[in-house]
Amino acid sequence: MQFFLYDSVEFSDDKMLEGGLRVGYRTDKFDIAAFARNITNDVSAVSGIDFNNLTAMVNEPRVFGVEASIKF
Repeated sequence: MQFFLYDSVEFSDDKMLEGGLRVGYRTDKFDIAAFARNITNDVSAVSGIDFNNLTAMVNEPRVFGVEASIKF
C-alpha cells in the first residue's frame, strides 16, 4: 500500500491486518460483553503528511475491554 503518488520506503506498508472480537450475553434487562480490537497487534501507518518532517499516523494499539448496560 502506498500513501502518496510516488514510491517511498517510509510511506509504504506490506500488510495491514487488524481483527476484532466481541463476545456477549443479552437478556431483556442486562447486556454484558467483552471485546478486543486489533487482536493481531499489527502496527501500520494509516496516513501521512509529506512535508520535510516525514510525519505518519499509525493505527490504534491492541485494546481489551468490557461493556455492560442495564435497560430500565
